[in-house]
Amino acid sequence: MKATLDEVTKEALALPSGEQEVLAEKLVGHVVSHVPAAVKRQQMTEVMRRREEVLSGKVAGVSAEQVFQEIQALVR
Repeated sequence: MKATLDEVTKEALALPSGEQEVLAEKLVGHVVSHVPAAVKRQQMTEVMRRREEVLSGKVAGVSAEQVFQEIQALVR
């Protein structure tokens, strides 16, 4: 019998947190490994463009603390 997404999700959330983290890493690794090469090139081009903007001073970085505060405000 094939498990449904809801069943798999329920079982995954019942795992201890350490095992959830391992499962998440495996899932992300699987998804990332199936990204087409053209998309990976576009992503790398964008990363390098943004990196250059930060290094040149054109764009200021944001602290992780600020990012998390903004995320929490959006979630509320």
